[in-house]
Amino acid sequence: MKNVKILKLVITAILVVAFLVAGALVANKIDLFEEETTTEPITVATTKITFIEGITLTECFELLEQNGVASYESLMNAAQNSVFSEYKVFSDIPQDGRCFVLEGYLFPDTYDFYLDEAPESVIGRFLSNADVKITDEMRARATELGYSMDEIMIIASIIQAEGAFPNDAATIAGIIYNRLENNMRLEMDSTYFYEKNTVAPFVGQENTEGYKDLYNTYACFGLPQSPVCNPGMMAINAALYPEETGYYYFCHDKDGNTYYAKTYSEHLRNCDKAGL
Repeated sequence: MKNVKILKLVITAILVVAFLVAGALVANKIDLFEEETTTEPITVATTKITFIEGITLTECFELLEQNGVASYESLMNAAQNSVFSEYKVFSDIPQDGRCFVLEGYLFPDTYDFYLDEAPESVIGRFLSNADVKITDEMRARATELGYSMDEIMIIASIIQAEGAFPNDAATIAGIIYNRLENNMRLEMDSTYFYEKNTVAPFVGQENTEGYKDLYNTYACFGLPQSPVCNPGMMAINAALYPEETGYYYFCHDKDGNTYYAKTYSEHLRNCDKAGL
């Protein structure tokens, strides 16, 4: 009997200790939970930026730097030297010595960025959007026309940079194809100004001569080496579905009216009408 009483006392003591330990653990867990739930959540600053149709790659990177997303230098280094093979549009771009590898493929749109974001991540946002917008059906249509998708993007960039409107974009596209198919120089002002205002400042005046033959369509036949801006869907669709006409020339007046011509003499008269 005495042993039984002692055993009961020992068991009671053990249960008391166990209860106290369990209570301490629960209290500690509650304290930790309260500490976690009262901690302020970590927030990362972001910014929203809209890139208009026709913006160039250098203008795009300048805008990103001005908004604190990434430095111009880091973006340019990534664009020129990084491989973005995870994006389908990257495979559309020939490795042909073009001045800016990704010109034409930074799809114009409104984007949210983190401040001080990695440059490859920033560029990836544009290319990911381009992957959605540029479809296999478009690539098939380009093949049907006898052009690569990259050549379509070059044509679209000229349409965009020439200030085309929705009501005249397809007609201007048709004029570009007419001139290409008849082995005429395109003689588009946008290509001249792109080489002068975008390419030359990047490569340096001492290195511009070689690029004139690649971009200035007053000097070279065929398309420029790469897109001359980043076109939007209106211009891309116009390049894919040009209007068939007998026109070879066009010009705009200051009010945005478009004048078309089949001959150079008619074009000169139109230029007078447009006040050019």
